[in-house]
Amino acid sequence: MRKKYNVPNHVRIFIKKELYDYEKNKLLIDELKEDILFSSAENDGQPRGNATSNPTEMKATKLVTTRSILIAEKKVGKIETALGKLFPDEQEIAKKIFFKGYNQVFAQMHEGISKDTYYHVMNKMIYFTAMEYGEI
Repeated sequence: MRKKYNVPNHVRIFIKKELYDYEKNKLLIDELKEDILFSSAENDGQPRGNATSNPTEMKATKLVTTRSILIAEKKVGKIETALGKLFPDEQEIAKKIFFKGYNQVFAQMHEGISKDTYYHVMNKMIYFTAMEYGEI
């Protein structure tokens, strides 16, 4: 008998949104890092003294401390951990469902994924992700 992966509805809705936003979060991380790396050095408002400035150090510090990057990386990491708990064939199906946006009919027609398998993998991925997020 197949295991039931029950998640409270409000958690399920939240986790599904996080899973569908996975690709957006990866792009956000790349964009924010690129903005920091290729932006010009910031002026700290103080007049220039004899000390030399180190724009590379300032950029590296921004990379580490930027809150948006940290939050997005944390989300991506938790989703990747949950994905790693699935079997390899289930991982491919989960990627198609959440990262490529396949609905059940499209998955069945073009990929030969049965309705039962589709919903089983979806529920399993939501369950594991909710566990990683500490929601259940």
